[in-house]
Amino acid sequence: MVRRHIVPFTVLAAACALAIPLAAGNGHDKPEQASFQCPAGLTRQAAQCVPPSQAKKFYRRGDHILDDYVWIGEPGGWAPDPYGSYVEAGGYVYQVNRETHKVLRLIGAGAVLDN
Repeated sequence: MVRRHIVPFTVLAAACALAIPLAAGNGHDKPEQASFQCPAGLTRQAAQCVPPSQAKKFYRRGDHILDDYVWIGEPGGWAPDPYGSYVEAGGYVYQVNRETHKVLRLIGAGAVLDN
């Protein structure tokens, strides 16, 4: 009598074992990381979402600023390192390495720092 129930139970267990991965889905219905998704029409740049027209209007850490920049002689009170080298390019102020012109950090918008 016990043997008669073993076969259906085994078949049921095998069906459940196969159904669990199939029920999990392949992940196409959900984004991988919902917190890193940008709304429609915006481009993901670094840690923020920006309009496509402004997507490449600033340099990131590690980029080299080679043209269209102005050296800032005395940075003032807004500078995190008063002995650092600062340039303004594209309306933004950057701390750079003086020899390589490599961006060390983005300080902020030039118009905001002037006030």
